[in-house]
Amino acid sequence: MSTEEVPKKAVRALRSRLQTVKNHLEPILSRPLSEINAKLSMTERYELQVLLSYSLNTLYYIYLRSSGSDPQKHDVMKELQRVQKYIKKLKVHQGKGPKPNMRLNKEAAGRFIKAAITEQGSNDGENKKKRTKEVITVEDSSSDEEGEIKRPAKKKGRVAMDPFAGYNKK
Repeated sequence: MSTEEVPKKAVRALRSRLQTVKNHLEPILSRPLSEINAKLSMTERYELQVLLSYSLNTLYYIYLRSSGSDPQKHDVMKELQRVQKYIKKLKVHQGKGPKPNMRLNKEAAGRFIKAAITEQGSNDGENKKKRTKEVITVEDSSSDEEGEIKRPAKKKGRVAMDPFAGYNKK
């Protein structure tokens, strides 16, 4: 392909896509907006307003880009970003937005538990230093299941024995 054919092909593709946009917007723009809004519910009106705003700002963005201007430095970018925020709000309202993350934050859980143990140790009057040195590890798993909290095994010192061994009941 020659270098002259590439721009011609791009212009033809742009024209066909703009014609498609025009065909979609024509039924909406041919009648008064108040007439259209009267037939719609509140949510549908909101969708229509967002659709029109995004469409017109996108068309203006395309115009700036095709005329050689940098649309990134133009106020149309701020407007597009603002409309995109409204689109996200609309999706959340419709239940199509991002779902809340129900995964365990392992680091935060470890901090909570460590703080609770430290606080409990100071309230009980037990050896606070021994409790703060106790390390809580959270198993790191690659699955979406909750991590298991495990404490390191206690060091083996003296053998555990029954304190009442050797006493006989009479």
